[in-house]
Amino acid sequence: MQVEQKNISREEKRQQKLDVILRNAAKAFMERGYYKTSLDDIAKMQNVTKPTLYYYIKNKEDILVKCEEVTCGKIMSMIDQVMKSDASGYELLHEFIKDYILIITDDVARCHVRHRGQMEDKILAAASIQNHKNIERRVREIIEIGIKDGSIRDCNSTILAILLFDSLNGITSWYHSDGVIDIDELTAEVLSLISNGVSGS
Repeated sequence: MQVEQKNISREEKRQQKLDVILRNAAKAFMERGYYKTSLDDIAKMQNVTKPTLYYYIKNKEDILVKCEEVTCGKIMSMIDQVMKSDASGYELLHEFIKDYILIITDDVARCHVRHRGQMEDKILAAASIQNHKNIERRVREIIEIGIKDGSIRDCNSTILAILLFDSLNGITSWYHSDGVIDIDELTAEVLSLISNGVSGS
């Protein structure tokens, strides 16, 4: 039993270290650019040698893969929670948007959104695109629930989902947690625009 506890503790420590590596690397990719940031740079951020870095990641591209795993895992889990509600489709979409903004404004998620599908390995790039399509499909399901119950006007769910993702994912290119707009103001404004549009009447 004690051996098992030690193994769990070691794995937890490894995961914590990996989380820090991903966060620092993601921030560097966003600030300097993916191609201008080397593994040597990332190792220096962690104050470790490059061989030590390889204990946590396979290569630089693996950082993108892991950022995607973390982000898509959070998004899918969030949608699972949203879909447990018996609320109207509009209310489900409202909750999804609110929680999605919170997820994608994190540095790791911002890095994923910016570099999604850009892996040089074609298999990894295709898997990345498929992950996004899976998320988009689930959001279309929410929209279709709203169309069916009348809480969302009759529309093309694919067009609406694409417009939503293009708008929401665009936030990752300019939003900074230490900027002049805080996350609560950002979320409130986005939800207001989606709910009411820009009409002054």
